[in-house]
Amino acid sequence: MSPFSKSDFAFRCSLPLLLLCAACAGLHAPRTALDVARQKDPTVQWNAQSLLEADLDQDGRPDFALLGARKDRVVVGIVHGPLAAGTPVWTLEFSSKGGGEEALCSPDAKIAVEPLGDEAKPRRGGGQGVGLNLHDDKCDAFHIFWNPEKKKFEWWRL
Repeated sequence: MSPFSKSDFAFRCSLPLLLLCAACAGLHAPRTALDVARQKDPTVQWNAQSLLEADLDQDGRPDFALLGARKDRVVVGIVHGPLAAGTPVWTLEFSSKGGGEEALCSPDAKIAVEPLGDEAKPRRGGGQGVGLNLHDDKCDAFHIFWNPEKKKFEWWRL
């Protein structure tokens, strides 16, 4: 006769499976770009209504952009598409106080997709690329674009 009951045996067999599932819980693929941005930087208050979709890094696949806020800073989050576990996220931060070349004039910023100008590099599949326009309607806009040589997003402003 065994010193273990059937319920003890079932519990002992299921325990490793439960531990494995708990360990894998953080590895699931994110459902939305907002989920990815929140995972990347949970200290930012991300604005789901600002979410845009466009091929921002000119690789032929849609990416996602959204705005967020942290203290006196406006944060632009760019999520590489398609969404998957480990999806790259780039963030650019701009002060909304104090003025200067790297600051907005208010925290009431918006983003929009805009065609690239002189900063455009030849795209895969041809056509003109797009970037982001970050503006608060109080001072000059920031123009955000993908730099393929540096493999990162940069900005310019008049």
